[in-house]
Amino acid sequence: MSGVPRHVGVIPDGTRRWSRLHGVPLTEGYLLAMRNLADITDLLLASRVRTVSVYMLSARNLLRPAEELAAVFEAESRFCSVMLPEVLRRHGARAEVVGRNDGLPTGFRDALEGLRSVRGEGGRTVHLLVGYDGWDEVLTALRGASSVEEAKAALAVPDDVDLVIRTGGGALLSGFLPMQSQYAHIATVDALFNDLSPADVAAVLAEFAERTRLQGL
Repeated sequence: MSGVPRHVGVIPDGTRRWSRLHGVPLTEGYLLAMRNLADITDLLLASRVRTVSVYMLSARNLLRPAEELAAVFEAESRFCSVMLPEVLRRHGARAEVVGRNDGLPTGFRDALEGLRSVRGEGGRTVHLLVGYDGWDEVLTALRGASSVEEAKAALAVPDDVDLVIRTGGGALLSGFLPMQSQYAHIATVDALFNDLSPADVAAVLAEFAERTRLQGL
């Protein structure tokens, strides 16, 4: 084993708290978070991670107040239309959107749809979980499946997650890819997502590599 996780999940938590602490409007706070997310995704792909899955918005998140969601939609739309495509092209990767787009504004849906035009040939994938609900994914996969193997192959994200990075100090999956994350190593980072640094991510990857080596003894 190389010690490099094939599939890394990212749960970017803490932007609302960061914005309050710094007296920054939510729109600016989320935009800065998306810039950091682009950098972190770039770093993971440069570290030879094959698949990155990002928890952008859960189905439950869509029940938040309209003014909060407006800030999220604006920032994530820019991430999908400008920031992420640059990262995908750099690494020959492609993006897949997982979840339901019911209730999303037209501009955000258009930005998600536009990612289809970026089709890298490097075999790497960035999954964006938007309006995602684990039960919905599982129940959809079970329809017509006659075995565990068929159901697993029918999941929107079929690959097992090796490592989940969650910021903000919370040791929660919050419904993130529950079937795929059954045996994932969960790394909780105290930093709020806006403050997550490349050094933090490098430390998590190094810890994962050490654990992988120990498991191989």
